[in-house]
Amino acid sequence: MNSIGQIGEDIAVQYLTKKGYQILERNFTTVFGEIDIIAEKKNIICFVEVKSRKSSRYGLPEEAVTDRKMKKIIKVAQLYNKKKYYKNKIYRFDVISVKFDKGILEEIKYIEDAFSQ
Repeated sequence: MNSIGQIGEDIAVQYLTKKGYQILERNFTTVFGEIDIIAEKKNIICFVEVKSRKSSRYGLPEEAVTDRKMKKIIKVAQLYNKKKYYKNKIYRFDVISVKFDKGILEEIKYIEDAFSQ
């Protein structure tokens, strides 16, 4: 059975695709950590962290993106940029929050430019 995190990521990929984003990578992993989704739209490379929750009991999903997590994502993004170097691109850090209620998708929130380097 799929974990809530995996289901949330699949939903986020579908959401981004419908919004016209091209998915470049999923679960890009380095020794420093992982970026859930790397997508592109209109010369903007988006490093997307996906957070999913079964309820709001422990807060909103996006609140789980801590300063420590942001620093890890930035470090991984820097390595990605060195590896893939795209000319004339803008880079952005986004968060997708996926909330479920009793197993049913309740809300998807896309936070563009959620944090910066």
